[in-house]
Amino acid sequence: MRIILAIIALAVAAWVGWWFLLATAKDRAIEGWLAARREAGWVAEATEVSVGGFPYRLDTLLTGVELSNPAGGWSWTAPEFRLHALAYQPNHLIAVWPHDQTFATLFGRARILSEDMRGSVVVEPNLRLGLRRTTIELDGLRVRGETTGWEIGLAHGQVALRQAEGENPPPNAYDLAFTAENLTLPEGWLAFDGGGLLDQAIEVASVRATATFDRPLDRLAIEETPPLLQTLRVDDMTFTWGRLDLRGKGRLEADAQGFASGRLDLRARNWREMVDVAERSGAINATLASALRGGLGLIARLGGDRNVIEAPLDFSGGFMRLGPIPLGPAPRLSIR
Repeated sequence: MRIILAIIALAVAAWVGWWFLLATAKDRAIEGWLAARREAGWVAEATEVSVGGFPYRLDTLLTGVELSNPAGGWSWTAPEFRLHALAYQPNHLIAVWPHDQTFATLFGRARILSEDMRGSVVVEPNLRLGLRRTTIELDGLRVRGETTGWEIGLAHGQVALRQAEGENPPPNAYDLAFTAENLTLPEGWLAFDGGGLLDQAIEVASVRATATFDRPLDRLAIEETPPLLQTLRVDDMTFTWGRLDLRGKGRLEADAQGFASGRLDLRARNWREMVDVAERSGAINATLASALRGGLGLIARLGGDRNVIEAPLDFSGGFMRLGPIPLGPAPRLSIR
């Protein structure tokens, strides 16, 4: 009996020692990372860093957080930020963002309000902390521009990213899934909708794709320059907004200048209304709108359903065209 009690006592003492070792190491790692960022020219401050959760968890609370990367052109401030992990699985983290935070880029400063914003992330158990998989859940999200007062709302959203699976995936490839439900746009953005085609909120916007980068997504992707997107294989893209419905799939890659190159096969229902909305909103001019109505009308007649078109969106040489109709400059996939 004494031997059993001694073994239990030793096991308890070992676990307590292990927990305090992990807690101390985590506290020092965060403080060390903040100090290293300051030496690299960042603003990297936290009023307090505390670790609790004994005996099974490692709960880290950072208060008064301020991060700013001048080279990357972004900054983030939050009253607090929480990280939770199990003591026996410290490389699996649960991150919880506050209900009120601020994010700024070179394009402006935005206040981010949410009912719930949290993510699960699993990283490689080494110093580079390479991403294995992550899922971020967003509920009751509102993003408000502090200068102009615009506001975007999101009832529910999810972003999932994981190392690519399947046979022989390319290096630095990640499967991506994004879903946004009931996405409301700023007031005034629907003033151009004279026909009542659009609802106040975009019902669904979703993408399933595989993205390949020039470097892995790991700790250095945050501390140094972000990895460049090289290819994007879109397996499914869905956009439903009122009577407008757009689907697509295809493959794009970044050319030498970073512009998208490749093709997306699109299927659009009520495409005439899409053209009307784009023209009234100023996204396209009257000349291009007229060309689209003529060219896409021919494609729709050939397809048998005049309300539906199936046409390729081609990207080449820094420009894009829908079927035979030039649309203008192609978007950039990679910007250094």
